[in-house]
Amino acid sequence: MESSIDSEILNILFCYYPEKIEFIEEKDPFKFLSTVILSASNTDISAKRSADKLFSVFPDVDAICLANTEEIEDLIRSSGLYKNKARSIKALAQYIKENGKIPESVEELTAIPGIGVKTANCYLGFLARPAVIVDTHFARVSYRLGLVKKKDPASIYKEIRERYDEKIWYRMSMVLNLHGRVCCLAKTPKCKVCPVSMFCPSRENDVQ
Repeated sequence: MESSIDSEILNILFCYYPEKIEFIEEKDPFKFLSTVILSASNTDISAKRSADKLFSVFPDVDAICLANTEEIEDLIRSSGLYKNKARSIKALAQYIKENGKIPESVEELTAIPGIGVKTANCYLGFLARPAVIVDTHFARVSYRLGLVKKKDPASIYKEIRERYDEKIWYRMSMVLNLHGRVCCLAKTPKCKVCPVSMFCPSRENDVQ
């Protein structure tokens, strides 16, 4: 179970940041999940740019299924790892074509080639389901704040699911991610303006 300090940290951050946080503003399930795939080892802005370029040519599941993988690769080349991502988006489209919909569990989603646990949980969050999204920012911030004891994503994912109520998983994921982007930066954390620095075991020594 979470400690009283953990609860205090989360309560402060939950109040500090907006109620609605969206890093990918896409309402169509297939396009959302495809954009998440494109965001791997990439920025959300660049992923959105690649997604827009892709869907301007191949606008839906049927079109992606008919497209050659090489055509998809050319359109998303700027997203990095474009060969793997093209195969993943193509596999996702084919799955939907064959099954009629995108699955709604981590187990089923990760059975689709190219979709890992983080991507699957992004989609569950999109569906307003309980979801723990352990990206680089979340991993860094949760460890620095002492909310988890280990650094590796798999252990963090397991610990969050064990220690914290599933009702706050997604909110926690989005808030800590945003905090990592704007305040708890990787190289130069802004401890002096951090709203929870007084509780942080990793804060700079000169923070009052």
